[in-house]
Amino acid sequence: MASNQELEELDEKPPIFSSWPRLYIFVLICHAVIISLFYLFTKMYS
Repeated sequence: MASNQELEELDEKPPIFSSWPRLYIFVLICHAVIISLFYLFTKMYS
């Protein structure tokens, strides 16, 4: 069984945003932007 200290460490907030879901959404949006830019650069310079 996990101790209280271990549970508190698991429930830590992320360093940038106030919750993990917001951080995950930010990462997904960044990936979508990067993929879109690569697609556009490929179409422009091919």
